[in-house]
Amino acid sequence: MTTSVLPPADPARREPAPVRRVVLGTAAVTLVPVVLAAAGLLHPHHLTQDTAGRWIALHLLLLPVFPLLAGSLLFLLRGLEGPWVTVARAGSYLYAIFYTALDAIAGVAYGTLLANVDDPASLTRAGTAIDVTGGALGLIGSSGFLLAAIATTVALAAHCGARRVAAGGTVLIAASVLWLGSHIYWPEGVVTVLCLGLGAALLAVARESAPRPAAPQA
Repeated sequence: MTTSVLPPADPARREPAPVRRVVLGTAAVTLVPVVLAAAGLLHPHHLTQDTAGRWIALHLLLLPVFPLLAGSLLFLLRGLEGPWVTVARAGSYLYAIFYTALDAIAGVAYGTLLANVDDPASLTRAGTAIDVTGGALGLIGSSGFLLAAIATTVALAAHCGARRVAAGGTVLIAASVLWLGSHIYWPEGVVTVLCLGLGAALLAVARESAPRPAAPQA
């Protein structure tokens, strides 16, 4: 009687990622950029009394959406630890706070103010001041997002390999640079947030398709 002996498990063997996990991970990080791009197609290019109602409604709806853009980066980093992950979390927090402030001030507050004055020309000076303040808040917030994008790419490179994340990281960081001076206005803003989604999607594919250690054999 012969006894078959299974060869020892090769620690280098890896299990392929299920397609379902790759698809769900990619969908999770692209949902918010797609929503923002769709909103950008409806965003008025100029705030006037005629567009104030749509301006206010759009920014009210986007108040809980803008911070979730950084959530895409945090989703990519789930389960990971290290200094770059900490930097990414800090940058995401900075973005969520300051970009939401921009939305509240230059979006909801300014739109409400303009919709309820009899003489829009009287708001010229106030409007300039709001634009300056809002622009500063937006720049701080988008700078935080750029920091988070760089840190996320570095953290994933350490986890999955630099070559695997190179394409996604490059697209994400390049789009984050454009995000510094962009909003969601068509066409530049719409293209920018879609590129943010593309970069995050490529990183999600890189992470979810990265080989994982095979389950130990009994």
